[in-house]
Amino acid sequence: MTALFLWVGGLILVAFATPVHAHKFNESYVYFDVTDDTLSGRIEATLTDLTRIQLGAPEVSTSLTEDEVRQSQEFFFEYFENRMKLLSDGQALQVEFDDISFFDSSVDTFAQLHFTVLDIEQTPTTIEMAYDGLFSDVDPTHRGYALIGSNTRNGMDENEAYISLIFAPGDGSKALYLNDEPVGDIARTFFVHGVWHIWLGFDHVLFLVTLLLGAVMRIENRHWVPSENIRESLLETVKIVTVFTIAHTITLCLATFEVITLPVTLVEAVIAFSIAAVAVGNLVPRFHASSWKVVFLFGIFHGFGFANVLEPLGLDPTRKALGLATFNIGVEVGQLAIVVVLFPIFFALRRLTAYRVVFLQFGSVALIAIAMFWFYERTIGWFPQFGDAVVMVTQ
Repeated sequence: MTALFLWVGGLILVAFATPVHAHKFNESYVYFDVTDDTLSGRIEATLTDLTRIQLGAPEVSTSLTEDEVRQSQEFFFEYFENRMKLLSDGQALQVEFDDISFFDSSVDTFAQLHFTVLDIEQTPTTIEMAYDGLFSDVDPTHRGYALIGSNTRNGMDENEAYISLIFAPGDGSKALYLNDEPVGDIARTFFVHGVWHIWLGFDHVLFLVTLLLGAVMRIENRHWVPSENIRESLLETVKIVTVFTIAHTITLCLATFEVITLPVTLVEAVIAFSIAAVAVGNLVPRFHASSWKVVFLFGIFHGFGFANVLEPLGLDPTRKALGLATFNIGVEVGQLAIVVVLFPIFFALRRLTAYRVVFLQFGSVALIAIAMFWFYERTIGWFPQFGDAVVMVTQ
């Protein structure tokens, strides 16, 4: 246990020297610039994503260059014209793309596809927007964000933080407020995003599953035996979930208000490692006695993971507390739903030998294997020579 804390502590010390970036993989952004009588903007997507669009494939070996994107700009203009629909009072607004520019980031080079909304005499306060760039034909895990980049009517300028809409597969049309967004809509948006982040975050789900596997058992003479009653198991589950909730809420708040920030690579790597660490406790019961300490420690990193998702959702300073609160409530509801489904199943099976052998032992070994694969996958960028050697061996 001491070694584990020292290992994670060392990673934290390294982390503070690493910057955090606004734009991330697997995301595209639509910015709108608003005046009284004009509406224009740009779509920002990585060169890698543009390559995936052109090839119609989720995996690519080499990305397009800036010159190659320019040569194919009409193709990309048409692609996004077909996948971004704007309406005002039920009437379709015509969008015309006219230029491409580029900027570098540590994530990738981003292309900026500039557009103008035609035939605007007086810019409405609200429009309907639908966006499914990359969702339907390339990558269903991709997310699109709509932002008001600037708005001369309320003094907003060069906004890179406050995201108005989040688009996922099947979302359809949403109302985009070109002045200010109602508080109720903000709360609902962040709550829903919190719920879905847990349900779609496979690593967070596996962490909870790993914790719940042992919650319906107890330790007797350093061996697992079935829990005597449901109250005992339920109290263990409540303790685990409460400790996890307290830990990730603390760091979610600290990271959201930019008191502490950690690089995404570190956070995602430790989250993967946390699954393996808890699974080892399932295999070696004497380690499980201090499980609440392990849960608290790794709950802290899961909080940073939630914050990394929450950060690009763009919390306006005056509404940061609202967005944070409703997002966290959504996370808790998502967690509770998982516990409500799995706990009765695990409790009903706990006395079976198959539960101890298949679920608790073999299941934990499988979870360790998955977690360590994710850990390797998420940290290989830190050790490129080691990664190249592994690739050569596997070939």
